[in-house]
Amino acid sequence: MLCTGSVQGNNAMAPIRTVMQIWRHRVMVGGVIRRDLRTRYAGSALGVVWMLLHPLVHLAVYLVVFSWILQVRFPETSGSGGFALYLLAGLLPWLAFQEGVTRATTAVVDHASVVKGMRFPAAVLVVGSVVASVVNLLVGLGVFLAALLVIDRFSWMTLSFLPVLLVLQSALALGLGLVAASFYTFLRDTMQVLQIGLTIWFYFTPIVYPPSYVPERLSFLYSWNPLTPLVSGYRAVLLNGVSPSFGDLAPLFMWAAAAWIVGSILFGKLEPGFADVL
Repeated sequence: MLCTGSVQGNNAMAPIRTVMQIWRHRVMVGGVIRRDLRTRYAGSALGVVWMLLHPLVHLAVYLVVFSWILQVRFPETSGSGGFALYLLAGLLPWLAFQEGVTRATTAVVDHASVVKGMRFPAAVLVVGSVVASVVNLLVGLGVFLAALLVIDRFSWMTLSFLPVLLVLQSALALGLGLVAASFYTFLRDTMQVLQIGLTIWFYFTPIVYPPSYVPERLSFLYSWNPLTPLVSGYRAVLLNGVSPSFGDLAPLFMWAAAAWIVGSILFGKLEPGFADVL
């Protein structure tokens, strides 16, 4: 009984212990972020310009398909920029979230030589990958805000609430990244499953269509999709200049907390075996 209680106590403390480890090694986190951003575009002619080109290419493809070919029109997309602004406000956080989870999944394996001889927790590598994706998002948001300013749709409310959305998004991506990295280190098929899951998740999130188009029979699934309030929150802040309520963000907060707790516990349990399989 004493042993069981001790194990349960260790599990309960895992999320707090992970936070303390990350804070203690925050300088290394910064180094991982800088290295990630520097090596990602090393040798390319355009360099960091790719940060902007990726979301713009996605935007162009969806605009051609939905606006020109299918000629889709939503009431939510009226006004200056219309569908383009509506789509980009949802694509930017999704692309950053997807990139953060994907890169976090391979963070341990990608730094195998470091992990084998490291004197710091491997969670630092996962955190660095997620935060690097947020840096990319900030670049895209900066351009998006500049465009809103030009067309006179900029709201100062945008700047005040964006950090809340960024923190919740990062927490969810980090929690899922810790889970995925734990499995991927031992089982490479994890990435294939993750990519399929993210593709399904994308279309089950109202990014290329408004929530009002979701059938009533599927509304329950959408209401508990943590990215539904995230995308809606970005659109509310960026395009409407209003702050989402706590009730609106509750599913995102709950899933982010759950992912962080599960990810910390699982990663902590499997981390001692990482060096043996790399």
